[in-house]
Amino acid sequence: MKLFFGKKENNIITMFRKHLDKVEEGIELLDDVIKDYMKSNNYRELCEKIDSIENQADVLRRGIEKEMYKGGFLPNFRGDLLGIIESVDKVMNKTESVSDIFYYETPYIPEELKDEFIKLSEEVITTYKHLKTAIESIFDNIDDASEIIKEVEKSEHNADIHEKNIKEIVFKMNLALSQKLHIKQICENMGDIADRAENTSDRLNILLMKRNIK
Repeated sequence: MKLFFGKKENNIITMFRKHLDKVEEGIELLDDVIKDYMKSNNYRELCEKIDSIENQADVLRRGIEKEMYKGGFLPNFRGDLLGIIESVDKVMNKTESVSDIFYYETPYIPEELKDEFIKLSEEVITTYKHLKTAIESIFDNIDDASEIIKEVEKSEHNADIHEKNIKEIVFKMNLALSQKLHIKQICENMGDIADRAENTSDRLNILLMKRNIK
């Protein structure tokens, strides 16, 4: 079922979609960063683009919040949407943080771990894409949202598996403890992107439950 909104609400929804697209752009670029890094290709320019995208996402978020505080949507729905956009913005913030690790720290990643890092990155992207679709569904066809949220949870679980695989492998390797801990930190930060996406889907689920109670 498609919910119907007024002109003011539809303008905010358009801004909301732009913010979701911007965060998706940042996460896709991080995937490019990781794949280029594993192949020893030039990746630093991509990291700089992610910094720029994070700033653009912040501008969009502040614009949405400003418009929403002027009115638009019923108060309860407005509060839930504000919580969701803030939560999505945290996904972008963590994406930038991971990018910065590769940019400034140039971590050592053994060959044995590169495929797992790439798989982890791909699951992180998939988790966010499902989240984006789930959020958009509340404006397009709200009845689809619950099933899409389940896909967010599945993808986050898959990302968690790759994160654990990396940890299991790295602590069996003949590396300095500092290197092992550095790699552990990186995969946990990457996993945090998927975790934050799932946390956002939990907020979305609460919005849906409130609607069903009424």
